[in-house]
Amino acid sequence: MAIWRSMMVVRWVIVISVGLLVLGACHRKSGESTAADGAIAVTDIRGKEIRLSEPAHRVVVLYQGALDGMYMLHAEHSVVGIQNNIYTNPETFKYFSRLDPRIARKELSAPGNWETSANIESILALKPDLVIIASGQTDAIRLLESLGIHVFAVSPQNNEQLFKEIENIGKLTGTYERAKELLAYTRHKLNEIQEATEHIGQKKSVYYAWSGGRIYSTSGQNSRMSECFRLAGVRNACTFAVDQPNINPETLISWDPDLILLWNTDPQELYSKKELSVLKAVRNKQVHVLEPPFFYDPHTLKIMYAAIELHNICYGQKENFDLEENRRDIMTNLYGDKAVALLE
Repeated sequence: MAIWRSMMVVRWVIVISVGLLVLGACHRKSGESTAADGAIAVTDIRGKEIRLSEPAHRVVVLYQGALDGMYMLHAEHSVVGIQNNIYTNPETFKYFSRLDPRIARKELSAPGNWETSANIESILALKPDLVIIASGQTDAIRLLESLGIHVFAVSPQNNEQLFKEIENIGKLTGTYERAKELLAYTRHKLNEIQEATEHIGQKKSVYYAWSGGRIYSTSGQNSRMSECFRLAGVRNACTFAVDQPNINPETLISWDPDLILLWNTDPQELYSKKELSVLKAVRNKQVHVLEPPFFYDPHTLKIMYAAIELHNICYGQKENFDLEENRRDIMTNLYGDKAVALLE
């Protein structure tokens, strides 16, 4: 009887051991399948994970900074849709049409803009395996994801977020090696600029006004433009921590900046405001426009060129940077061969 019991125990041990081996094999197989299904995994600005089994071949890009990044990454071959104001804004169209003959011929579909709602039906018709869109378009994102579309949301507020965006889009589009090249150059250039501007003790103050004559809409301390200011060795006149504050004339007068920086706005719009005639920047004609805006987009790696020009404006050419030489160097490193057409 004792021998029989011992044999039964051995038999059950064998059965359990085999069962565990089978379960382990199934678990490993399942794990391998999950890894294969998510061969590419990145996290976007929302903290949402996006998993693709292979690099995206059909990408709709509804955020201008990210579209610009696609050309820097040499990933434009995968772009099947863009934001509409690439076509409707003459300055934007001028330069993007030099980057892509399909844009020049207006062949790429344009199913929405980054500031307004996207046309979901038009996006679906393009059969994208990835949509890159501003994180603020929450309704469009929610609907696209509910329909099974992979969405990578963007809206970088600082350089590190922008660098991560470039790195992740590189992974999602199979251009990760190019992303590493871009970021290595950018970090080197930013260090070079910082070393040239960090000695400045008495920093000049700069007020930034948004495009289209929105003089009283500005960028606060936690914004891309404020990061550009720090790099340039100047101080953001806006003292508010929020990203995009709206102010009144009295507040701007109390800040009384040394220079006012405009984006896609005629300086005369500011000079015509009688209530601002007391500002020293207005009295001294220290109002500057970054143009053409394509070369200065702070939502892209080109923020470094904006910082160089702003530094020269505030402290004089004698300080550090040759603008023409830096423009050629930066654009060539960011766009490669395509820079030749941009610099014509």
